[in-house]
Amino acid sequence: MIPIPELAIVPFEGTPAPVVRMLADDLVARGIAARIDAPMALPPAAYVPARDQYRAETLLARVSVHAGRHVLGITHRDLYARGLNFVFGIAAPGGACVVSTARLTAGVDGALFRSRLRKEAVHELGHTLGLGHCADPGCVMHFSNSLADTDRKGEAYCERCAASVIEATGRPRRS
Repeated sequence: MIPIPELAIVPFEGTPAPVVRMLADDLVARGIAARIDAPMALPPAAYVPARDQYRAETLLARVSVHAGRHVLGITHRDLYARGLNFVFGIAAPGGACVVSTARLTAGVDGALFRSRLRKEAVHELGHTLGLGHCADPGCVMHFSNSLADTDRKGEAYCERCAASVIEATGRPRRS
């Protein structure tokens, strides 16, 4: 289990409810007490028309003030972060993260989309627990620069990352 006692999943407006429910169910199956909170408005200042994308940092700041120690924002909007053309997600150590489904659906069936979304959610949650990117290409904490990278990596933490989670939190993990 990922050592998060309770996770608030906060969909941004327009995120399909069945996708949010699917993610919540997948995280509950991994031992996380996930609850779905009311949808949150997308901050107008986050949208950058010249890029037709949303600033990931702005969405992260928006969910960071949400009640609850750990919160995962989810959006179907395409995101980018400073210095990057796009991101699948973003996180802040200590509890808040955001994932985007926008690029995860490209040319795939429901099972592959679901796997990609789980991987990105677990990856960003790992960052909230203090994990950095991992050199092991099979570890869920491996950096994904493309969908091919996401598809290649596994859905679990490698032994080193798992040990880091245990050391940081004092609790074992499973992903």
